[in-house]
Amino acid sequence: QLFFWAHQYDQFHGNHIRQENYSIQTGTNMMAAMAILGWKDAVIHQGYLTHAALNRGHQLVIEYEEQHRRAQAFMLRVFADWVGDVSHLWPAYAYDEPIYEALLANWRTANPDDLLPCLLAACDRHTWQTGKDSQKTSYDFNQDCRMERVPVEILYILRLRQWEGLPNPQQIDHPLMVAPFDQLPPEQPVPELDELMQGVLNRAREDWPNYDDVLSLPALKG
Repeated sequence: QLFFWAHQYDQFHGNHIRQENYSIQTGTNMMAAMAILGWKDAVIHQGYLTHAALNRGHQLVIEYEEQHRRAQAFMLRVFADWVGDVSHLWPAYAYDEPIYEALLANWRTANPDDLLPCLLAACDRHTWQTGKDSQKTSYDFNQDCRMERVPVEILYILRLRQWEGLPNPQQIDHPLMVAPFDQLPPEQPVPELDELMQGVLNRAREDWPNYDDVLSLPALKG
C-alpha cells in the first residue's frame, strides 16, 4: 500500500510532496522472513519492490541517511547479486562493514566450511546490533523490529544457498544459532487470504483499477 500510494503521488505533475514513507528496515526484514519460510515468489516480489522504492526515492529519509541500517543494505545487496538484474547506488556506509563485504563476496562458495568464518562474524555483529534506538544510536536489529534474537540475515543467506543448490554448513556454533534457529525450517505453504484481507484487496482493485499493474514485477523492474 505504501509503495502504491507513493507511485500515485508521483503521477500528479507539479506535485512537490514526495512520499518518503517506505521503511527499508521493515521491507527488508520482511523479505528475509519470507525467505526463511520458503516463499520464493514472495521474496522475489518483495526484493524488487524494495529496490523500486529505493530507486524512486520513496524511502524514509532519516532511516536511510542517518540511521545507516547496514544489515538491511547488505541483505538487499545479496538479493541484487542473486537475481542479477537490479541494483541500487547506496551511500558509502553500505560498503564499509568488512564482515558483510566478505560474506557478500563468498555467499555462493561451493564449500560450506569456507563460509563458516563469515557467518560466525555476522552472528557476532548481529548481537552487537541489538538494542533500543535513541536519538544518538541506531541498531539494525532494534527492539521495534523484534529481531534481537532472530538470526534473520544468516537464515536468509542459507535459504538462498539452498535455492541455488549449494550445501549449507551442518552446524553454526554460535549462541544466536540455537533451536529453533539452528537450521532452516521446512518450506511452508503461503497461507490463503482470509475473508477480510481478500475483501480489502478486492476493494483496492475496484477503487484503483491500476493497482495490480503498479505492483506487478514488470512495473517494479521498469
